[in-house]
Amino acid sequence: MGMARYFVFPRGKTWLVTLDGVTMGSHGSKPDALKSAIVMSDLMGSMQHDSDVVLEDAGKLEIAWTFGTDP
Repeated sequence: MGMARYFVFPRGKTWLVTLDGVTMGSHGSKPDALKSAIVMSDLMGSMQHDSDVVLEDAGKLEIAWTFGTDP
């Protein structure tokens, strides 16, 4: 199956979670947005998709979570 890559990034005073350029959630804090993205990514992983969460913060990208990998 395909790759499901969720992005978490700030937009104004909110944090967005997106998948394929579509906003999946809007949150008031980075931790809340990350939790939400991880739940969505975990669900996609359980449906046999490769899945991860990428965090953009202060102009840097980092993989924050990967299905099946405990950081």
